[in-house]
Amino acid sequence: MAPPSESGADALLPDLPKGPLQAYRSCASFCWKELALFLEGEDVLRLKWGTPRLLHFQKTIFSTLENDPLFAHSGEELCLEKCRELNFLRCQRLLELSFLSMEDMVASPVLVQTLIASLGMYDWSLGIKFLLHMLTFGSAIYSSGSERHLKYLPKIFNMEIFGCFAVTELSHGSNAKAVRTTAHYDPTTEEFIIHTPDFEAAKFWVGNMGKTATHAVVFAQLYTPGGQCHGLHSFVVQIRDPKTLLPMPGVMVGDMGKKLGLNGVDNGFAMFHKVRIPRQDLLNRTGDVTPEGTYVTPFKDDKQRFGASLGTLSFGRVTIVGMSIVNLKLAVSIALRFSATRCQFGPTDGEEVPVLEYQMQQWRLLPYLAAIYALDHFSKLLFLDLAELQQGLAGTDHSARQAELGREIHALASAGKPLASWTAQRGIQECREACGGHGYLAVNRLGDLRNDNDPNCTYEGDNNVLLQQTSSYLLSLLARHIQGGARIESPLRTVDFLEAYPDILGRRFTCPSVDSCLDSAEQTNHLAAPGHAGCSALAPPLWTLCTWTPSVRWPQDTGQAASSVFPVSALVFARSNKVKTSSGGKKNGIRTPAVQMTLNADVTVHADERTGGTGLAPRLWGLWSSEPMCQPWPLPMGSAVRTM
Repeated sequence: MAPPSESGADALLPDLPKGPLQAYRSCASFCWKELALFLEGEDVLRLKWGTPRLLHFQKTIFSTLENDPLFAHSGEELCLEKCRELNFLRCQRLLELSFLSMEDMVASPVLVQTLIASLGMYDWSLGIKFLLHMLTFGSAIYSSGSERHLKYLPKIFNMEIFGCFAVTELSHGSNAKAVRTTAHYDPTTEEFIIHTPDFEAAKFWVGNMGKTATHAVVFAQLYTPGGQCHGLHSFVVQIRDPKTLLPMPGVMVGDMGKKLGLNGVDNGFAMFHKVRIPRQDLLNRTGDVTPEGTYVTPFKDDKQRFGASLGTLSFGRVTIVGMSIVNLKLAVSIALRFSATRCQFGPTDGEEVPVLEYQMQQWRLLPYLAAIYALDHFSKLLFLDLAELQQGLAGTDHSARQAELGREIHALASAGKPLASWTAQRGIQECREACGGHGYLAVNRLGDLRNDNDPNCTYEGDNNVLLQQTSSYLLSLLARHIQGGARIESPLRTVDFLEAYPDILGRRFTCPSVDSCLDSAEQTNHLAAPGHAGCSALAPPLWTLCTWTPSVRWPQDTGQAASSVFPVSALVFARSNKVKTSSGGKKNGIRTPAVQMTLNADVTVHADERTGGTGLAPRLWGLWSSEPMCQPWPLPMGSAVRTM
């Protein structure tokens, strides 16, 4: 389909106000409105050009919040109780405004993601509180329950009940399969008995549970008569009276207190002392118990059943990927706009230039700008894939493919969350420092963004542990291939590259010029194994999400030992005429040595005089580095930025 007309984009997006940024904005080589329309519309139709609905929807959210006094930001720091109360009232108003109906949420996952991102841009305390109630709690009931649980959905939308999602326990977080809360079935009363065996099994860090939640989706080990354990299952448990908010009998529930950030969200804990719930409150999409106490499941084995249920557990991780990107978008926008208007030094005493013109400032900020575009696209596609999985769970699809899709999305989310949250964490800090002293002012929001993003690295699974879960998934597929000759494939084709791993390990990526490095077709020719679309540079597979530890080595003809490893600071100042090399060149009278960078000794990138020396080199690194002296330059394939 042809690109949208400029007139259509003009009608949708008003012109930006005149001001100090006008000079830079007028230098753009493309229409920013068309780009915005293209990027937002692509999420609705995936492969088609923009649709006005999404941008209009986002504009409606922003204008509504701006015109409602309840959403006005306070000019002073509120006490904890007032902060929690105000956030709850705002969440209540959002449900009254009803930006999305139940039908919209099911039919248009992209609108759901847009709503989450828009609320997060305003305040993540509000966005998370709304998200936990409407989507995490509501989505768990919709996708993991059956027709007998549909009665809860209208109550969720009109706020008759307020929900939370209780998986984490005091002694178990990332290892969800090992939670110790139990649910014993009693056939004489047709009830489950929810019980916390000891304090370490208390549900912990549960958002909305501290003050406001009336119901919880509680994950517990299901036991049938005879003492047989059938593994982790989810149950709807009432924890408070909806009218008085007093705890229900047998429930000990409380608030965890002030945190480093997100204090509008009331994280809490709960312990259950033989709390009885009806048999029907088991969310029975993947397994059920008959009135007599017989366990039944549509899946052939426990691995398939658990794989299908991973979609529910993956929802939070997939959402955090998008949340982290929103935080990075805000921080980079603030830092770049500041850099374009802040002037320091110049060719004469009476003339100063914007700090954005300095190569150091570009080197610090522009890689994160490039990363935003790549990671934002990845985040949106992953959210759509998760929506497909949940639609299958809500239907009658109990196939092996559905279970494998759950495992694959779990692996993608377990790799994507660390990638996005760590990139945002380091990017926000870089933006804070790039804005100098002004970046430390609370009014400029960079400190709040840093604090609000920080828990993204921890909740819904510690990042370091999640990376190992993805590695375990990949190694299990590879082991089956090596030992039994099984074909390696997955529903989304993100693991197809493993079948060609001997060929991939024998290849080296080389770029003689910056133009070839920016050419996605060239990257595909070098990196993709023949016949494996999962290795496309435009659709990076799971292996591109792994951690690379780069070492930077000078060629031998520079006089340095071939094994010398230089820190980043050496790269920054490498464009110096003090360095003599037969393979270097000159640009603007400055000698530019050739640099070879090695990624795990398998992937090499060359930078010559056409790259402007090492000015572009750091942008070609892997996703992040485990070496303390190295900055994390997150640049997925196909998103390099030329600044020279």
